[in-house]
Amino acid sequence: MPELHPLVRRVFEAAGVDPSTLSVASPTLARGPAGAYYTKHAWGGAAVAQVRGEAAGLRAMRQTACALVPAVLGVVESADGEEAGMVSEYFELGRGGVDQGELGRAVARMHRVPGAAGGDADGKGEDERGRGCQDGERDERDGPERWTGRYGFGCSTHCGVTRQDNTWADDWETFFRDRRLGDLVERMADVQVADEWERLKTRAVPLLLHAFDPPARPVILHGDLWSGNVGVDARTGRPVAYDPASYYGHGEADLGITHMFGGFSDAFYDAYHAVHPRSAPYYAERQKLYELYHHLNHALMFGGGYRAGALRIMRDLVTWTDGVDA
Repeated sequence: MPELHPLVRRVFEAAGVDPSTLSVASPTLARGPAGAYYTKHAWGGAAVAQVRGEAAGLRAMRQTACALVPAVLGVVESADGEEAGMVSEYFELGRGGVDQGELGRAVARMHRVPGAAGGDADGKGEDERGRGCQDGERDERDGPERWTGRYGFGCSTHCGVTRQDNTWADDWETFFRDRRLGDLVERMADVQVADEWERLKTRAVPLLLHAFDPPARPVILHGDLWSGNVGVDARTGRPVAYDPASYYGHGEADLGITHMFGGFSDAFYDAYHAVHPRSAPYYAERQKLYELYHHLNHALMFGGGYRAGALRIMRDLVTWTDGVDA
């Protein structure tokens, strides 16, 4: 039978959960009287940073959408920082499809400024997984997940294996241009991609990111919201999301990857935009720019056809600016 890693055991102990009451089903799953837990052991500096960012992202998302994402019991690192244990709530996923309208509303609730009016009248989530759920229930004012009113995040987060540059910026155009698109183009070191980026950066990016209405405001993003990172809680039938690559950014940026792989219906977008109206002008083109980030990231990680997809989006947007400028 698998055993808890010592660092994972320390997380349970720090959270007041007696490890002797747990049944360890696998290296990533433990069950106890209060429910099931997802357990993770990471080793190596990059993996530890990834776990640290995942936990901080989940905590940030729970500030505004506690019923959508798993609760984090904690993270414990080794003295040398080369290993870490993490424990979070485990979702038993159902077989049915996600209620797209409910998912759209849940993501829209998440895209609120912490403490702002909106969502449920009393600010409470509707968690039926056996414990209370209160948006903002853990306000880590000194933690990396804290909201600062700026764009970025207080620690590194990872989209896939790619470390994201979350250095704070005061405006959205600077952040998405330099910390997201520009950073990946530089890492790819691809001459053709870099040439297309220079054209895109000087023409389409200012048109799409400098000014639009409603204006951007920094809200917590999932960051990797493709269909493989959402599911249905088997106990409640409600949509859930996991495996974030979080940062504070323009809410509509979370929708970019939903167009890349599909799996999201009109009901999702209609429900989302009933809460957050589509930005104007150039909503569709701005969505392509947000989608571009994920094509570039997949090209960096996997190469192949993703590079061609990134180049196609870049060229299409540059061509589009010709019509706008005419």
